[in-house]
Amino acid sequence: MIKSLWALIGLVCIVFTAQSQSGIKISTISFSGYLTDTATGLPLAKATLVLKKTSAGATFSVTASTDDAGHFVFDNLVRAGYKLNITFTGYNTFSKNYLLDQSIKADSYTDHIRLSSSIKLLNTVTVVGTKSIIENKPDRIVYNVDKDVTSQGGTATDVLKKVPQVTVDINGNVELLGNPSVRFLINGKPSTMFGNSVSDALQSIPASQIQSIEVMSSPGAKYDATGTGGIINIVLKKNKAQGFSGIVNATAGTRLENGSLNLNYKKNNVSINGYFNGSSQLKVKTLSELTRNSFDTALGNQYYLYQKGNSNFSRNSYRSGLGMDWDITATDNFSLSLGYDHFGNTNNGLYSQYNKESDKFGSIVSDQNNTRKSNTQFDNGNFDISADYRKKFNKDKQELSLSFIHSSGNNNTYYLQSQQSVVNDSVFSGSTSRNPGKDHLYSLAIDYSTPITKDFIVETGVKLETEELISNANVYTFSPQVYDYVFDTKQTYNSSFKRKVYAAYVSGTFNLLKVLNVIAGARLEHTTNNAFYSNSGKANIPDYNNFAPSVIVSHTFQHQQVLKFSYSYRLERPEYRDLNPFINLADPHNIVTGNPNIQPEIGRDFQLGYSQNFGSDNNINIILHYTHNSPDIKSYTTFYPEFLVGDSTYSNVNVTRRSNIASENRYGVNLSGSFTIGNKITVRPNLQFHNRQVNNIYNNPAKISGFEYRGNVNANYQVSKTLVAEVFGNYRSGIKWQGRQGGFYSYSVAVRQQLFKGKASLGLVAVNAFGKYLTQRTTQLASGLNATTVLNIPYRSVGINFMYKFGKLKIKAKDADNLLAKPPVE
Repeated sequence: MIKSLWALIGLVCIVFTAQSQSGIKISTISFSGYLTDTATGLPLAKATLVLKKTSAGATFSVTASTDDAGHFVFDNLVRAGYKLNITFTGYNTFSKNYLLDQSIKADSYTDHIRLSSSIKLLNTVTVVGTKSIIENKPDRIVYNVDKDVTSQGGTATDVLKKVPQVTVDINGNVELLGNPSVRFLINGKPSTMFGNSVSDALQSIPASQIQSIEVMSSPGAKYDATGTGGIINIVLKKNKAQGFSGIVNATAGTRLENGSLNLNYKKNNVSINGYFNGSSQLKVKTLSELTRNSFDTALGNQYYLYQKGNSNFSRNSYRSGLGMDWDITATDNFSLSLGYDHFGNTNNGLYSQYNKESDKFGSIVSDQNNTRKSNTQFDNGNFDISADYRKKFNKDKQELSLSFIHSSGNNNTYYLQSQQSVVNDSVFSGSTSRNPGKDHLYSLAIDYSTPITKDFIVETGVKLETEELISNANVYTFSPQVYDYVFDTKQTYNSSFKRKVYAAYVSGTFNLLKVLNVIAGARLEHTTNNAFYSNSGKANIPDYNNFAPSVIVSHTFQHQQVLKFSYSYRLERPEYRDLNPFINLADPHNIVTGNPNIQPEIGRDFQLGYSQNFGSDNNINIILHYTHNSPDIKSYTTFYPEFLVGDSTYSNVNVTRRSNIASENRYGVNLSGSFTIGNKITVRPNLQFHNRQVNNIYNNPAKISGFEYRGNVNANYQVSKTLVAEVFGNYRSGIKWQGRQGGFYSYSVAVRQQLFKGKASLGLVAVNAFGKYLTQRTTQLASGLNATTVLNIPYRSVGINFMYKFGKLKIKAKDADNLLAKPPVE
């Protein structure tokens, strides 16, 4: 702990010393400014600017683009005459000469440029230049969902399938550059809604309520070190324009139905937004078949299990929220948000089973045919409240912020299973349990940023986060003697887990040697743990310290080419679903449980990236990456000839739990981009290739190596000004781990027609239209275990979506000024 603190202090000293020496006067000049719309005063993002030297015979030119605040900058210019040309879709071309010579005494020059729209007003809607659907930023990729017109009828899961660096499997599990350990945030804040079932949580967020998705595969020190794969931040829609407005969105389909309402109101310096949505995934029947051969390494007995049947699965959710944003003064802002989320699923199954045991000589010990019925239910209710205060100072980018978060989740898992004899249809075995749980999260953070020089910004902060997990289970097992379910005192339990994380960080953004743009920092986190389980007493989970350095070094060439290197230290702390000792016996031959003693996963990630923008909506992004996790966390399956739960013994059992594996090395490449063909077609590919090497402490096999690849392509065709068509295809190879999970592919076709001069739209989408089922074949290999599972999952669907915007917005001059970041005062 002391060494880590000294290392953090040393880093601060080095950064401050380096920057104190950077104040040497130079003969160059920087040219910066702000680009806004002439009519509304709103900033214009992603506009292309070309600056050319006007001297006779000069060939020098440099390109830049505006950020979200409409800001642009040209650094380290030789003092001379220049001509600036600006082109932006929907606006008249801008051209102006600037004399940036020795007559300017300062080392920088700032101008406020206004562009006039080349597009006419349509009633109360003003059409202005728009952002690209994909934006490459120094520390993240931003996918602007509101520009993805064909995703509006789906959920967050559907949108994530199209985001660069991200892949989603058939069950809705998300990976970032091949790593499933992803930290999900809502509007930059954590929520307990992701603690028990990430896939269910993502299915509960409609795409129509998402403004953008930010992907940070190598986050900086400012962010929590949680998530060895990185961070995905889901930014919900919010409108700060004066007036009242809203959006109604409704989808009806053969698999998914949802509806949502977004409302925004702003008067003077106070804005209020609210939302409500509900969704339902209709009941679908999945067909499954399992063949398993097992071997008792001690006694030599052999086991054979065959299961065939079906399960009916359905999902439902609703979300509501209210937010308030108050500009107290020109430099003080307070915001408050409240939200409640509820989601759940139900799965009813009916299976025929054949279970046989033979001794080492081949003689049959037992031979049994029976039927198993199962019913599982899961629901989660989550309440979030957050409050933020921000104070801006006279210096540009000098800011103090205080943030408080409370997230409280209540979840409930239930199962009921019974096994019946085929001969007389009588129940001979079964169990049932209800597992209520609570997850309480509190967080308090203070952050401060200030410019040391005009090219060096320091950010620092401290944070305290506490989380408490409570889980209880009342278990009843079937008694043939009384032919009923009887309370089982030995399987019933209660547990509690408390964790505190103390964190501090410092980060600097600066220019090194006039060539490299650097974001470097370090984060120190100290974690304390306290756990109690009624069946085993107090658990011995040690406290631990993590020193997490990170760095992003980039260089921008001409024509918006960027070469970038990044390194980050990350960890994955076990979540509620990992720690919960609840034993799910819905299938007594395939038991799933948590692991209260699991330790955090530690990851070190290296990336080398290249990106280039071509105009308004053309870009390419290439990432070479290497990740080393040690220890690593994975779901691990162990075969038991007999498995004791309380005073009940189950035979021929697979037990799956999350466990610490020795280490994993993963290296590969990600290729993504966006390309326009003519004025009608836009193609966005996303390809991943990586090799995974796992050292397995369970030593069967001791080392596992497998090559994996994933890819998708999204193509849009702008049929007319109001009609767009889209084709999306997705393929994912299997994952090699204790066998191989089967690969799968999917495809969809969508069209969307704008109505009422852009106020409304009508869309139609079809998924896997030419096949009722998506077949996935999985093999499982472990010590004494060889199994094959075939799933036929109903994936075909057709849906229709309607969206309508209403209300009237007003842009006042003073509001436009508030939305526009002020240039620095020299």
